[in-house]
Amino acid sequence: MRLTVMLLIAATLKVSAGASAQTVSLSARNISMENVFTAVKKQTGYLFFYDRALLPSTRPVSVQAQQQPLQDFLAEVFKGQPLDYTIKDKTVFIKRRDLPVSTPLVQEPVTGTVKDAAGVSLPGVTVKVKGTSTGTITDAEGKFSIKAHAGDVLVITYVGFEPKEITVGSSTNLPVVLQTAVNALNETVVIAYGTTSKRFNTGSVSSIKASDIASNPVMDPLSALQANVPGLLVTSSNGLPGSAFNVSIRGQNSVLKINQPLFIVDGVPFITDPLNEFTSANGNQSPLASINPADIERIDVLKDADATSIYGSRGANGVVLITTKRGKAGKTKTEFNVYTGASKVVNMIDMLSTPQYVQMRKEAFKNDNKTYDRETAPELTLWDQQKTTDWQKLMIGNTGHVTEAQGSVSGGNTQTQFRLGGTFRKETTVMPNNLGFTKGAGSFSIDHSNKDGRFHIGAVANYSTLRDNSIAASLTGFTDMVPNYPIYDSTGNYYWRPDGLNPMAFLLRSSNTRTNNLVAQTDIRYTLLPGLNLKANVGYTRSDMQQTQLVPLKSNNPNTTTTSMANYGNTQANTYIIEPQIDYTTHIGKGDLQVLVGGSWQEAVRKGNWVIGEGYSSDAMLENMNAAAKLTSKASTYALYRYNAVFGKVNYNWDEKYLINATFRRDGSTRFGPGNRFGNFGAVGAAWIFSKESFMPKGSVLSFGKLRASIGTSGNDNIGDYKYLDSWTSTSFPYDGITGLTPSRLANPAYRWELSHKKEAALELGFFDDRLLITTNYYHNVSDNQLLDYKLSPQTGFPSVTRNFPAKVLNSGWEFEVNTINIQRKDFSWRTSVNMSINKNELKEFPNIESSSYKDLMVVGKPLTIQKGFQFAGIDPQTGLALFQKAKGGTTTTPSEPDDFVILGNKLPEFFGGLQNTFSYKGISLQFLFQFVKQEGTSFNYGYGIPYIGSASNQSLYALDRWTAAGDNAGAPKATVGSGAANFRSFAISNAQWGDASFIRLKNLSLRYDLSKYVQKWKLAGASIYGLAQNLFTITGYEGYDPETQGRMMPPLKTYTIGLQLSL
Repeated sequence: MRLTVMLLIAATLKVSAGASAQTVSLSARNISMENVFTAVKKQTGYLFFYDRALLPSTRPVSVQAQQQPLQDFLAEVFKGQPLDYTIKDKTVFIKRRDLPVSTPLVQEPVTGTVKDAAGVSLPGVTVKVKGTSTGTITDAEGKFSIKAHAGDVLVITYVGFEPKEITVGSSTNLPVVLQTAVNALNETVVIAYGTTSKRFNTGSVSSIKASDIASNPVMDPLSALQANVPGLLVTSSNGLPGSAFNVSIRGQNSVLKINQPLFIVDGVPFITDPLNEFTSANGNQSPLASINPADIERIDVLKDADATSIYGSRGANGVVLITTKRGKAGKTKTEFNVYTGASKVVNMIDMLSTPQYVQMRKEAFKNDNKTYDRETAPELTLWDQQKTTDWQKLMIGNTGHVTEAQGSVSGGNTQTQFRLGGTFRKETTVMPNNLGFTKGAGSFSIDHSNKDGRFHIGAVANYSTLRDNSIAASLTGFTDMVPNYPIYDSTGNYYWRPDGLNPMAFLLRSSNTRTNNLVAQTDIRYTLLPGLNLKANVGYTRSDMQQTQLVPLKSNNPNTTTTSMANYGNTQANTYIIEPQIDYTTHIGKGDLQVLVGGSWQEAVRKGNWVIGEGYSSDAMLENMNAAAKLTSKASTYALYRYNAVFGKVNYNWDEKYLINATFRRDGSTRFGPGNRFGNFGAVGAAWIFSKESFMPKGSVLSFGKLRASIGTSGNDNIGDYKYLDSWTSTSFPYDGITGLTPSRLANPAYRWELSHKKEAALELGFFDDRLLITTNYYHNVSDNQLLDYKLSPQTGFPSVTRNFPAKVLNSGWEFEVNTINIQRKDFSWRTSVNMSINKNELKEFPNIESSSYKDLMVVGKPLTIQKGFQFAGIDPQTGLALFQKAKGGTTTTPSEPDDFVILGNKLPEFFGGLQNTFSYKGISLQFLFQFVKQEGTSFNYGYGIPYIGSASNQSLYALDRWTAAGDNAGAPKATVGSGAANFRSFAISNAQWGDASFIRLKNLSLRYDLSKYVQKWKLAGASIYGLAQNLFTITGYEGYDPETQGRMMPPLKTYTIGLQLSL
């Protein structure tokens, strides 16, 4: 009786709007309805209320749903079942269906087979005669038989696919192909401490999925983000494998250029500070290189206050959430993927030939009224003047090779799911001697729920080990090596100038780095009451790096160095996190209310040491630090960082039209003095889905419209450890044989948090049933209370002290994103995605900047990223020296630094973005991504250390435009062996070497052919062959290796790969 009463009451109530906001992902064949209920409860928290006596009359179903709205999912699985259901709050009430009385009709049987677009049969598909109660489901082979008249309409529906209607004609055997249901607005978006959909999100979040990452043959997931995410600027610092990337979200917030966003992997903050004690040819190793791209399910980038403020003091620069792959319920699936390829430097610098170089050198001596001999110019007296060595081709012109093999096993049932994956990658560089990078990675995840779904526990672990076999410094520095420099002497040994390097001997200076990284996480959830969950997130990371950099005796010039040397470095960083949480979801009025409260306890420990050894008896002993005759330098570091917080958020969705989300966080950090360790942060975001309003015309081309806005604050404690304390350093001069200590830093426990105040407004539109989606964002972020070094009077004994400045930095701009389904047909589809970001950075305020140490670096009203240098005024036609504008008027050949400096330009792009197109025809798919950047930058010949024209270094072809005689209208200074060196130095840091560095690059190209229909006879679930290419060509007017890395850094490499993917 109690059950009947409850069902009657539930039947009179309106279905909760929150059910459509929930989504379900399930792929299973011939699964019982009871197991369906268990799976839905596990994913959504909804409870199912029913009499078990009803279950024997139900039929198994086959489902294939990916992020399907709950109501749509239930509607499909209940079709053809003798049951009805009603949703109240977060409970689904089930009762027996009252079947209508039908009039017997004589109908002809209609048969058919239902398949997906790939030709795979679909079991459990519902086939129904429209307007009647007649229906059936397909069998394990996708076949069906149903009685229908000619002219009747069959409605074919299957969870996760677009519904289809077919009119019965003269044929009684119908082939049916269903297309996968796709609507970007209903896709999952991962946000802080939860998930939502793009449709109901109040914040600014951009996402890329595993399929986007798979089209990039890369080691570092950051590379896959380039040109794919509006507002996110990712630039390569070096083209060698494993090198670091520069990452910023919506500009530079800190005067100290601390712009790294917070990275979180599976709910655990990830260590992104470089572990290197010293650098090698690829600079600092990228910490993100230890994360295996093949194990990543998706990456979500959080940008505005609504999305980031709940992370408090660590969210000022944005947040990047990386979610790794987990097992899914269904048949055990085994996948293999292997690819191999080659890489080359795309662009080489045209340098002077030996005859051109010899002429320049002779001219330099003549211009300075000096004579040369065997000692000052052996290239003019001793070396072969007809021989030209292409040092670029020799040093960086080789072909690098990459091979990667991936494998995974995943599966499970509705209660327990698992995944096990592994990857091995070997990549050689374009440098000689088979140098390269090796990476091995393994991942494991398991999720388990009890039978009623109230208790869930999940665990994931990702481990990687990296080996970087490199050299001590980049070989691009040898680009300007004298073109006829002999590598070997007459005896076959390395040739040495009295004070020079031999490039081939330099290759003997090895730099080997070994890195191990572990990220482990466990999440626990218990449903205490309907809608009330207790949760805990526990995580641990460990990263350690061991470095050895060897300088054998044979690599040194015997005229200057008679001993070998070795550097040893070790760094270890561990982090812990414990985050208990309580969340509650309920239906109030016409809306759904979600409340989350939690705490965070985090600790990070970093320690390292660096030792330099000299005087080894043999180069074979260099790996052994104890074999050194003396240790000339020792250094060690230790830092303990603790971070605690309480946080909460409230989200209310009223009638799927009006959305509001409020977040709060109180942080405590040990990076501040005891009286200033705590800070409060928060935000409010709201959205209005106006396309749901009754005043919107029905059938309009506008299918979706949303206005949203957010405002809030976040902070920044990424300033290093212990800076509020004073510090002491050992003295260089012992007293009475005892080394003492001297103060080196003044304490300041009074400095406080940097703050970032963020505002945003956005408009999201969908047209033509959401086939065209447009998003426009405007943001206005102000960072103040800047933490800087304050210059002190020499009388204090300290150069500076860290303190807060009332300086304000503004970042404002626009972001645009357009996604279109241009063509969607049976055998052909075409999709386009384009994004563009326009950011303006400005130092709004800096009181008393003229009396600070920053007066020569920054200008109020200008970007923080300005580049200063001299204003080039041409070449003096009489002297051949460069002329420069003086600040007080006139020109000079000896400008004063920084008094005569002007702003050359801005180092950050004016705008940037990407354009991606994806084509699919039957089993063939083609995808390509263009990257475009509008920017300025430094040329190949910019910098303080650039060799002057006429020195014993080769030059690029711009030196052919040098001054040679009185009256010349030249573009470059005269050749000199020393007298004009200072003048050239000014020329090299002037706007003569600064200019447009914009480019358009074909960043990625992917071509794939699906072989699944050919391999089914071998009992393979799927197979495909593919080709991938990266950095195919660049359109630019930039003069140098590459406009992205600029200067003389190793450019990004052009890479081609071919691969094979198998599924069992």
